[in-house]
Amino acid sequence: MSPAIAHVDLDAIDHNLRTLHALAPRAELMLAVKSNAYGHGLHEAVRTGLAAGASWFGVLEPNAGIELREAGVEVPLFAWMHGQDTDFAAAAEARVDLGVQTFWQLEAIAASAPRVRPRVHLKIDTGLHRGGADQPRWAEFVSEALRLQAAGKLEVVAAWSHLSDTSHSADLESTARFNAAVDEARALGAQFELLHLGASAAVIDLPEAHFDLVRVGIAAYGISPFGDRSAADLGLRPAMQLRAPVLDARHGLASIAIGFGDGIQSDPDAGAYVVVDGHAAPVIEVGVDETVVALPSGAGAVGAGSECIVFGDGSSGEATAEQWAIWGETVGDEIVTGLTGRVTRSYSGA
Repeated sequence: MSPAIAHVDLDAIDHNLRTLHALAPRAELMLAVKSNAYGHGLHEAVRTGLAAGASWFGVLEPNAGIELREAGVEVPLFAWMHGQDTDFAAAAEARVDLGVQTFWQLEAIAASAPRVRPRVHLKIDTGLHRGGADQPRWAEFVSEALRLQAAGKLEVVAAWSHLSDTSHSADLESTARFNAAVDEARALGAQFELLHLGASAAVIDLPEAHFDLVRVGIAAYGISPFGDRSAADLGLRPAMQLRAPVLDARHGLASIAIGFGDGIQSDPDAGAYVVVDGHAAPVIEVGVDETVVALPSGAGAVGAGSECIVFGDGSSGEATAEQWAIWGETVGDEIVTGLTGRVTRSYSGA
């Protein structure tokens, strides 16, 4: 294990969920906990989400849903990433709802012969092109699902999609396509219990996409889904602070016990820094297990064991994960989710 620690403030997640849900009060709230809750801890995030009013959890893969059921979680679960080896029968028996995007998935679910009829959410591609039935084949897709439902093989309970979040106008157009697809499906006989389309960005900016359920992902963990507004701008609190000890300090340089083997990434020329002894220390080089930084002249007696803050909520002068994403020319999701299992997680709050 690395000596680095990713400390997660569960109170921040609670605050973010309540803040976001207040923007879509008529919709149910699904907390996305894919990829170990974006690196924040699956079970800890679920417990916090339940206390904050989440009535659904999005788990990505069915196996994560089965894990939560085995841990005693009883609220609805939704999984939408399926491979050829997915055990659809086990997912259905664990009462994990399945997002269905292709004809082969429909047929595989029907052929899995579970003892419990799988509940499926049919996905229409509204323009993102990240899965879902294309509009010209949507009617055929719905008709096949309804045929399998009539045969007792599955239960059609919802329609859903993803937005591209490339622009407000594009998302409005996608929402209109979604509404048209739902109307078309209902004309074929579909009786949907739920419609869901909007994720973090739409919760904040697009009430037209709230429908019955909103899926909140990265914003719940205090990272903005927008490029032009920070979490602070949105009233959200970053939930993770990444810390690592100094290994050695001499000649104005310090080695920090964290590197790209732990998930840190940076172009040394991008301006990245960490905070040591309350001062910004520019990153010189990122290695596998260590990062070398330049100690500022104002830093005190920095030596082995001194604490370094890599990123956090900015309250101690450190950069946020959003700022690290800018330095790495990526998104904040990748910064927190990319921390490897070598980094110990610790928790407080909630």
